[in-house]
Amino acid sequence: MTNRKNNIVVGLFVILSLVILLFGVYFLKETMPGRKSDTFFVLFDQVSTLQDGDPVKVNGVKMGKVQGIELQGNRVKVGLKLDRGVRLPKDSEVRIQNIGLMGERQIGILLGRSAEYFPIGASLEGKLDAGIAEAMGVAGEVFVQSETMVKQLQSVMDSTVGKPQFVATFNDVMAQTQDLSHRLNAFLVEVNPKVKHSLNNLEEASSRVHILLRDQEIPVKNIIQNGQEVSSKLRDVVDKADHVADEMNRLLAKVNSSNSTVGAMLNDSTFYLELRSTMTSADSLFRHIDKKGLDVNVNLF
Repeated sequence: MTNRKNNIVVGLFVILSLVILLFGVYFLKETMPGRKSDTFFVLFDQVSTLQDGDPVKVNGVKMGKVQGIELQGNRVKVGLKLDRGVRLPKDSEVRIQNIGLMGERQIGILLGRSAEYFPIGASLEGKLDAGIAEAMGVAGEVFVQSETMVKQLQSVMDSTVGKPQFVATFNDVMAQTQDLSHRLNAFLVEVNPKVKHSLNNLEEASSRVHILLRDQEIPVKNIIQNGQEVSSKLRDVVDKADHVADEMNRLLAKVNSSNSTVGAMLNDSTFYLELRSTMTSADSLFRHIDKKGLDVNVNLF
């Protein structure tokens, strides 16, 4: 009887140990027996320190974990195991977020408002938020660049200021600068009275010019007024000349017109020949009368 009780106790202890072991495994994996889940995939350019088992939060609520990280071409494919019932609108944002000072990461999903949803197993686009790891990497690059810059600056200083010749050259330049400053001061002391005298002369000349302009203001105004009157008279003369020219043009047009008497006389060559012949006959008659006198014979019937 005692052996039977011992066997029962041992059996119960073994079963209890198995139960504790199973619940311990589920607790470490953060899963519960019978909980169902769906799998989605997210593509990232890089995942930094993200690891399997990191939490996945939807609008700040833990709804799953990372399950599987693999390189796919030149991008990284990350599997997300979400509790069943979680639906992802197509305008949702997926980011790798920093949650600790030691570079811990999580997947943060911000649900959108689209009426269309990703099907189970779909691939989403994700982004990486800069965290401590990226900041430390940038800081390391800055330290390296700073060290290089310091070395270069030290080399420049050693090749210039650090040389003994630089001190002598610098002292020489300072001495020449002081000498130049003294000469400039002496020049200013010498030139200053002349400049003042020139300014006084300029001021006096300006005053005289002002007085001259003031005295000549009225004559200048009279000249301008007379010029305006002359200009007005010249304008009248020009208008009259234009009128005379128009009249001459109309007269010449009438003379040249064949409809007028003068135009007909000027344009008719026969009339010109007959008039010339008549003038010639008249001239001969006047010559005859002048030499022999006028002999008039009157025949009556």
